[in-house]
Amino acid sequence: MRTFARILVLSLLVTMLAGCRDQINLEDATLSLMVGIDLSEKNELLFYISSPVFSREAKEKSEEYGIRSSTIRESRMGFDERVTGLTQAGKIQVLVFGKKLLAHPDWFRLLDVVFRDAKFSVNARMAVLDGPLHELFDFKPKDKPRLSIHVTTLIDTANNRNLTVKTRAQELHRQMFEKGMTPSLTELKKEKRAVKVTGTALLKENGTYASTIEPRETILLQTLLYEKQGELSVTIPIKEPDDQNQITKDRISFFIKGVQKKVKTSYQNGRFHFDVHFRLRVSISERMFPYDMQKDYKKMERMIGDELKKEYMRLIKKCQEIGVDPFGFGLYARAYEYKEYKKVEDDWVKAFSNAKVEIKPDVSIKGNGVVK
Repeated sequence: MRTFARILVLSLLVTMLAGCRDQINLEDATLSLMVGIDLSEKNELLFYISSPVFSREAKEKSEEYGIRSSTIRESRMGFDERVTGLTQAGKIQVLVFGKKLLAHPDWFRLLDVVFRDAKFSVNARMAVLDGPLHELFDFKPKDKPRLSIHVTTLIDTANNRNLTVKTRAQELHRQMFEKGMTPSLTELKKEKRAVKVTGTALLKENGTYASTIEPRETILLQTLLYEKQGELSVTIPIKEPDDQNQITKDRISFFIKGVQKKVKTSYQNGRFHFDVHFRLRVSISERMFPYDMQKDYKKMERMIGDELKKEYMRLIKKCQEIGVDPFGFGLYARAYEYKEYKKVEDDWVKAFSNAKVEIKPDVSIKGNGVVK
């Protein structure tokens, strides 16, 4: 009797679990794997979804819809009028914004339901499309998987190579409310026969679109943000060719095997100073010019370091001119010069635009491949 009573109690507890009451069969659900928000020519909000189709009879394995609405939550009713199953938002993998939408400073308020509703996925990748969103959601490549899966994998692959950032919804929320840095998103572009990652979109403090940095510059951004993030492959010029008809240029490529970074922060003469010292362990993967590496490898280390310094300073100067700080230098200012930072925290990008940043890369060659 005691064993029977235990089994009965356990059975009652299982039936009372919250997850068992609102269960829904997969065939009766429309899983929104990719969601888009854009503006029409008349400044009307446009919402898009891409969902897989679980039906043997269906020829198309995904369905895409676009409607006009005023909020994300209200748009769900419009989608439910068109899709086969009930719209579910808990599996969103990518949330794409039109560049026209990001021109308005209040666009971020549209995401209120994403952070308010516990059923929404805060791990969705955030991206901006250079062009109208309907071109992306109407794209049905025959040689690629479902559109939503294809875009998700595309962003992840590019991020593994450090060609773009991977900002999730929760991270975007932090960046938007963090006064010491400005947000950054993956930037996509729909070409004639493909979807392409074009780099990283930089946003201003209020979230409006500021500029784009290409994949080459994103690699530098990633090393300033993180000490090691996936595969870091860099190609830099050593010198320009003397002959204009020369097809091979003096370039050297290398993998960054390890990064050690120290940032010294100070406040002098009315502005912040940041001295960034890098220790980079690199392995040569390609050299397009003759060079005696055994004899002059120290000189090669200095040449690589000098060129990297130019690239870093060019990127930092560009960000200072457009008024963004995707590197998070404001976090160092707050940590080490709190008193001075508090005076400018509400307009940090202005203080950063006037800051002095020095990059000092110390390159150490640890590999040269299997040839001399």
